[in-house]
Amino acid sequence: MRRSLLSARSGALLLSLAVLASAQPATSTLPRQTFRNPVLDVGQDPSVVFDGAFYHLVQSDQDGLSVRTSLTLTGLGRAKKTVIWRGGQGDSPCCELWAPELVRWGDKWYVYYAADDGRNENHRMYVLEAPSVTGPYTFKGKISDSSDRWAIDGTVLRAPSGERYFVWSGWEGTENVEQDLYIAKMRNPWTLEGGRVRISRPDQPWEQNGRPYINEGPEVLVRDGRVFLAYSASGSWTNDYCLGLLSLDKGGDVMNAAAWKKSNGCVFARNDRADVYGPGHNGFVKSPDGSEDWHLYHANLVYGSGWNGRSVRAQKLTWNANGTPNFGAPVGFEQTSPLPSGEYEVEQAKVSGTVSRESSFASGGVAARFDDEGDRVDLDVTAPSAGRYVLRVRFSNGSGKAAAQTVTVNGAPNRVAYPASGWESYGTRTLTVALKSGLNTVAFTQVAGDVQLDAVTITPSAR
Repeated sequence: MRRSLLSARSGALLLSLAVLASAQPATSTLPRQTFRNPVLDVGQDPSVVFDGAFYHLVQSDQDGLSVRTSLTLTGLGRAKKTVIWRGGQGDSPCCELWAPELVRWGDKWYVYYAADDGRNENHRMYVLEAPSVTGPYTFKGKISDSSDRWAIDGTVLRAPSGERYFVWSGWEGTENVEQDLYIAKMRNPWTLEGGRVRISRPDQPWEQNGRPYINEGPEVLVRDGRVFLAYSASGSWTNDYCLGLLSLDKGGDVMNAAAWKKSNGCVFARNDRADVYGPGHNGFVKSPDGSEDWHLYHANLVYGSGWNGRSVRAQKLTWNANGTPNFGAPVGFEQTSPLPSGEYEVEQAKVSGTVSRESSFASGGVAARFDDEGDRVDLDVTAPSAGRYVLRVRFSNGSGKAAAQTVTVNGAPNRVAYPASGWESYGTRTLTVALKSGLNTVAFTQVAGDVQLDAVTITPSAR
């Protein structure tokens, strides 16, 4: 009797342990995939939009305004540049095209940018409109309130109510003595209504490095009904250029200057140990699977280099217990960081038979080449919740004929064909797949032909 009772108890214990073990989430046996900054070797004032499938980065340089499109956030720097606008085109101002901001409004794309006629005191904000992110763009004209003062760095704030407002950096008068932040309500994407309201001045010591004193580069972040404006403080040519933060309580009036609360110091500042100087003028974006918040910003590697040597970097931000964003400290070029959630580099997966090859337009500079039948890559994919996802595969095929693979997701096979394109001409194939919450296994096995795989992303199919 005693022996039978002991045996029964032992069996129950073993069963309980087995159930507990099966209930634990599976963990990947592969190393966490990583990247290093910078994302773009030369650049400044990054503005990025994720359309649910691709990332789009707008920049200004000697060629005018340009857009780069990438499947991955960290691959933007290697994406091909498409020039969308040049100074003087379509009766637009000729010169000093600064800090373009990319905005998707309904089914149209808008670029807000500053330009002048060759004299800085004539800098104003202008608007371009297009049916697609790469154009063709139409010049909609100047966007200004009735004061028509000097203005740069404009962006669109969409309040929790759905109403839209324009926020920018400008002068109070006609002299270059200080740059403040202003807001005005928008009637449509290229017209303001009513007067401007000043919501921030560089009135704190940490905002007063370099003259004139400056608040600029406002960027909007909305979470759980709260509105935040990150902005850049001090001279952009100084080592102490940094991010400040304006916060609005839930239900607060964006047009009420007193409702905005300023941070008690920089929220993202120089990191001398990592050789990061003058970090600022950022832009916010989600990771591919929507579970993380990231921002792109520019900074310098060399102390005292001013506007020369700025590069664009990417970094994850987190959230404090009080609901405010935590930017942490900017990381240096030597530090590896985990890739954004939902983004994967094929060459960093478990490979069998494939060869890693350098590729100029691959998101990480390297792609995995499948040359023989049976070549295989195993990828561990983590989903934030169970459901249907779109799995996108970035590939190139310079063999001159179509290639095929079996893509197996948690044991379920899918046939995927890759048309011929050229080894440096990348395309995307998509699959809608069911993923479990947590770890999922995805295997790419070569069936026919030759193909090169670069990166994989997962996004919720409801997007």
